[in-house]
Amino acid sequence: MTNETTKIAPLDPAFHGESNYEVGLESLLAETREKVRKLQSDPHTTDEILQEATEKLQVLEGLWENYHIGMNVFRNAKGGRDGIREVKPE
Repeated sequence: MTNETTKIAPLDPAFHGESNYEVGLESLLAETREKVRKLQSDPHTTDEILQEATEKLQVLEGLWENYHIGMNVFRNAKGGRDGIREVKPE
């Protein structure tokens, strides 16, 4: 039996230990939060535009939360299943 597991390269140092997904999503969240804040303070903003921007922010926050929940499960489970595949002679 050969191990055909894909080798994962270390994270790019430019991302300071975070994945490019995390860095990109953080950036997009910050931009969207700022956009919503500006729209809320602009008296010329229509309710539809503000609602659309708020919904986009909610989607991004959901993606962020789901990513971190998934990563926490992955990090907590790391090594937790190592003994399952081990065949022990009787």
